[in-house]
Amino acid sequence: MTHYHRPSVLGDCDLIAPYMRTQDVKEITYSHGLSPLESLQRSFLSSQECNTIVHADGTVVGMFGIVDSGILASPWLLGTDKLLKTKRVMLPISAKWVEEMNVKYPLLLNYAHVENTVSIKWLKSLGFKFIKLEQEHGVGKQPFYQFVRIGQCVIQ
Repeated sequence: MTHYHRPSVLGDCDLIAPYMRTQDVKEITYSHGLSPLESLQRSFLSSQECNTIVHADGTVVGMFGIVDSGILASPWLLGTDKLLKTKRVMLPISAKWVEEMNVKYPLLLNYAHVENTVSIKWLKSLGFKFIKLEQEHGVGKQPFYQFVRIGQCVIQ
């Protein structure tokens, strides 16, 4: 069996929250002041699409999705340390998913805490550009990078 993703169920939040990566916990605490469980539940409930990443051994190791905000959409990913062991299989899958989302939502935008180096590296590999450093972003007034991915233009 290999790593894969499937549509999320609310119960997946309970499986990921206690083991969430330290950098992800910092990011959600600084941005929204939420616990890992609250953040996963809110993201799940707000998303137009939400998927769960399952390790080859059957362990739930991450969730990702997209929240439509009208003019733009915000992609997100939260996971455990074990999520990193799925990158060889999941990176091409996530690249295809981001490409599909960028067709559906021409403007993808969100924020990453400056210390969340794993997420920043992943986002860069998926074609996101880091366009702004906000020194005091979110409830924690911490430095965050704003990142964006713009889909194909309709008129060239």
